[in-house]
Amino acid sequence: MRYIFLLLVTSVNFLYAQEKAIDSLKIQCEYWLNYQNDSTNIYSKDSEEFLLLIGKNKSLFLSTNKYKRDSIKNSYIKEGNSVAILDLSKFPKTAFPYRIVKNYSNNELLFYNDISAKLSVHYVEHPNLTWKISNENDKIANIDCGVAYTNYGGRQYKAWYAKDIPLSEGPYKFSGLPGLIIKIEDTKGFYKFELISFKNLSKRHKTIELENRQINSKNVTKKEYLNAKKITLII
Repeated sequence: MRYIFLLLVTSVNFLYAQEKAIDSLKIQCEYWLNYQNDSTNIYSKDSEEFLLLIGKNKSLFLSTNKYKRDSIKNSYIKEGNSVAILDLSKFPKTAFPYRIVKNYSNNELLFYNDISAKLSVHYVEHPNLTWKISNENDKIANIDCGVAYTNYGGRQYKAWYAKDIPLSEGPYKFSGLPGLIIKIEDTKGFYKFELISFKNLSKRHKTIELENRQINSKNVTKKEYLNAKKITLII
């Protein structure tokens, strides 16, 4: 029995510890999200910080708390410790455990999430956002911005993009504008992302990484994923 337990621990460690570089890291953006948990309750508001890691061919978007917890966990395992005894209770959790990878070469968006402790899944999406670029101009934190509008997920969004930062990127699933999205919010005020920092890390030779459990996760449809999430919430 002891040998079986050791084998299980080793297998779990192997599953969690293995990371793979999916691209070199060029730009790191930090966004602050203000959101309303319950659309019927204006007092159910909260906030969280996110990272957008931009490479040459791909980008990764995830919660900063998720990134920190994963980094602590993987460092712990690489030192030869067992993930089974790792206590992360003192570290902040995230309300958004997903990871989003945008692949520039084929305009694919891969949405990764864990259905349970043992099951990680992903679905592929092609948002193909249709942007209406307006004649409006604005300035946010001394950044000259253009303004554009789009619809996604049944909501209308207004976005401010930097005219002098020619990166067709943004938080969450948003991209496709002629400049980096500095701020984006839906017209009803349920979600608002705002850029809080921008760093050029191209000279630091860092990489954007995903764990093997995400890379090898089960490919499902978006509908299957949403149905599975409903079931786990009920359970």
